[in-house]
Amino acid sequence: MRRFTFIVFFILGVLFLQGQTHSILSYTFNNTLAESKGIGPTLTMLDSIGVFVIDTLNEVSNQTKTVYRFKKNGGVQFNNALGTNFLDSTYSIELYFVFDELDSWKRVIDWKRRTTDYGAYVFNGELNFYPYVYSSSAPVVAGEYTYYVVTRDGATKDLKIYTDAKVEINFTDANNDGVIDTSHVLNFFVDDLVVQNEASPGAVALLNLYNYVLDSTAIKHKYDSLHGQLFAVRELGNKKASLSVYPNPASDIINIDLNQFYANGQVNVSLINSTGSVVYSRSYAAGSNYRIDLNSLALPNGIYMVKAGFASEIYCQKFVIRR
Repeated sequence: MRRFTFIVFFILGVLFLQGQTHSILSYTFNNTLAESKGIGPTLTMLDSIGVFVIDTLNEVSNQTKTVYRFKKNGGVQFNNALGTNFLDSTYSIELYFVFDELDSWKRVIDWKRRTTDYGAYVFNGELNFYPYVYSSSAPVVAGEYTYYVVTRDGATKDLKIYTDAKVEINFTDANNDGVIDTSHVLNFFVDDLVVQNEASPGAVALLNLYNYVLDSTAIKHKYDSLHGQLFAVRELGNKKASLSVYPNPASDIINIDLNQFYANGQVNVSLINSTGSVVYSRSYAAGSNYRIDLNSLALPNGIYMVKAGFASEIYCQKFVIRR
């Protein structure tokens, strides 16, 4: 009886883990601090009130976009409690922002309600997680937007910081300095109250929060498709879905990114081989990222199509299996 009970609980546990999904909260600052899909909390302005302005993003084909411009020590705050503790010890934070000043330390992220000097900075154009590690010279220039990603694995406590999809900081966060404390708030671009004046005025065009660790392949893909992230979602009423599949070519797994789908419900996803036969079909929740194990499907090498859609909208993306 004990063995039978153990087996039942083991199976239920496996089914629960398989049912867990990766999720994202996205803030695109199109004249609002609200979460783009309406599923997360609205960001809070800190200290001085900022403004929404049209800015030219020289690094993204000189396109113009509405951004949130903040004064020195006037960043934004994410309330994790209002987000039902969306971020725990495992997460990714994706930013596209600009600092006007880069002399000395300039705070990027504060996890501890501004009660400690520890945290993520830009230091004279280098990256820094004070007081543990500094990067070499990083592609951070005053007046130019920077693609910046922080990932943390709760199991290993491995914390990494990327700029332009390259790892610049990598260390073991043994003291949990990169974990939100009991205040349940995450602060951006505003200095702590211990050693002050380490902040810069600037602007932010994109903030994405993930409840999982983005690997280097996913970060490179998102960096390469940054234009789509910034401009495919200008206004909620005019948003069009897009379908992202990576890696491509694939060998063992593919990731299907449905975060640009804004349907309130299920997205039907199918894999179709070169003869037109459906070799896999399942419904997934819109606004999430899913991984499909190609080995478990025993699919041979070749060209395939991912077909995803809801209502009358259908989107397709080719990919190749190559082992």
